[in-house]
Amino acid sequence: MTEDDQLPFDGPSDDQQSQATLDAAKAPDAAEATSSVSDGDDSVDDSVDPTARALDEPVAEQRDEPLTLGEREVAAELSAPGAGLVETSESSPAGVAPVSDAVAPTPTLYFLTNRMNLNGILSSRLVAPRASLQKYYTDLLQQTPGWVPLLRDAPTSAQIEAVATERGAGAPVIVEFPLGVAGKLKPGDPVVFVQAVALSEAVAIHLPSERDLREHRARGYSNVHAHDELLRVTPELFDSEAADLHAFIPPGAAPVVDWRRIDRIRGAVNAAVRSASSGEQLALVAALVGAPKLPAALTVLPWLAWSDVDDHAARDTRPPPDSAVPDHVVFQAAYEVLGERDVTEAWSPNAVLDAVEARVRKAGLADDAADAMIRNLGRVRSIVNVEVDFEPFRPSARALVSAKALLLVLLRQELDQLLAWSDEETGADDATRIVAAVLAGRLRGLSRESTELRSLELDDLTAAWAVRVASGGSALLGKGQFVANSRGTSLKIDGVEVATQSALLPDLLSKYQKTADSKKEATRIKVSRAMGWPVEHRVQMPPGASIETGDEFITISSSEEIAMEVAVDEHGFVRRLESLTGGERRRATEAFAARR
Repeated sequence: MTEDDQLPFDGPSDDQQSQATLDAAKAPDAAEATSSVSDGDDSVDDSVDPTARALDEPVAEQRDEPLTLGEREVAAELSAPGAGLVETSESSPAGVAPVSDAVAPTPTLYFLTNRMNLNGILSSRLVAPRASLQKYYTDLLQQTPGWVPLLRDAPTSAQIEAVATERGAGAPVIVEFPLGVAGKLKPGDPVVFVQAVALSEAVAIHLPSERDLREHRARGYSNVHAHDELLRVTPELFDSEAADLHAFIPPGAAPVVDWRRIDRIRGAVNAAVRSASSGEQLALVAALVGAPKLPAALTVLPWLAWSDVDDHAARDTRPPPDSAVPDHVVFQAAYEVLGERDVTEAWSPNAVLDAVEARVRKAGLADDAADAMIRNLGRVRSIVNVEVDFEPFRPSARALVSAKALLLVLLRQELDQLLAWSDEETGADDATRIVAAVLAGRLRGLSRESTELRSLELDDLTAAWAVRVASGGSALLGKGQFVANSRGTSLKIDGVEVATQSALLPDLLSKYQKTADSKKEATRIKVSRAMGWPVEHRVQMPPGASIETGDEFITISSSEEIAMEVAVDEHGFVRRLESLTGGERRRATEAFAARR
């Protein structure tokens, strides 16, 4: 659907109008359309059948009062034909948005705002109430707190003036949506109120002039996905002469939605998906989003599930952390505290640690458990304050994954810097890397993150989730599916692939145990040498042999032949295999596969 499909405007005179156009107007049943959109490089033509959707859409009738979502029902069938024709000249310069000829109107909804607010919408991929915009310039959202007003007709001059008068707001902009985004409707009301709508539902973004289009394109932002395919220059949509007779009266009190928290949750999910650099790490992310079938050998973090990340509901409706699981208590405390911080306003690692420790102490833990967690956080504080050097993590039963992850975030708050920090340098295992990313995403949120660290598909999935929870729907992100085979691994949500990674590594302990007994010693030696683990060298001393020990050599003098045995203790070898994670496990896998 294009901008020209929506509203009638002055078209060509009768003697200029083609017979084909007149025939189409008389016979809407046979109407067909071809859309040609300039994307800035070359025009791309796509044949579409606009009647498929239009035949199911209602006709607008006048009504005196606004509609609530619960009152919306389809009451009439369409009388207008499908979408019209959008034509562009083959000689038009590249990068110019299409300008359309006059066509019959089709049911549609318009969101009117200004160019600066559009930047916020593009960054979040979400049209939501005023509270969702970090930088806000006056528009119609100011008149409808908690609601998003969608116009059934082109905006009036008074409405356009209301969105473009604030200094710095930029030109007026119209985001066009199909009628279906508002659910079932009763016809007639000029304004429809919704809690939010995902930008992925938009069919066009209209600007008044080529100059405004150039201004918009001239300013690139790292946190905005490419969207040229939506841009249109449609001056007639901004030239309505209709009287502004309707006052914006929302249908009632808006649902309470913490839009900042919604953005932080979306940021945490995005960071988790982005951080996965192996099949094992992607499996942990799959567990987080609720995928049901996971590798049997995967050690799932019971305290890192969707219910632990999705905290959009009021605190008193959410279950508390399991006090018997110290990692759960520390993670939830850190997750909540970081969600309340904004690094662009103020940042103090010590203040974060103070707040986390205060929440841990209020968790009602046994004294010994509380002391253990405070010791973990004390170690973190010492490293943050440069009182103790940071060294790569070593496997330890006393070290909490959540505390290690928090330390990494306090040292590197930016997600790109955190993910660029290699596991070899940090010593982080798979779980620590994923949890650290979740905390970093929670701190920054989604809308400010660079699109180089995001995917359009995942952004639109989390935007649809945000619309759903704002409207009181299901809080689940979607149906997660983890796929693993010899070619690789992938994560899908509602059938949409959001990440792929390498194949899962084999179970090295099982691989070793299946090795023939005659080859196990050689395997232990080969792998231990590759990994830098201890390898014993035993020399049986013959009678009468003398030994001289130097700085670099041990000299054995004997008239008899001296034999040396090389060995690796099996118990120690197995224990090291079991403790492998992340990059170390990948290195060991390569060592197993090496010929020598």
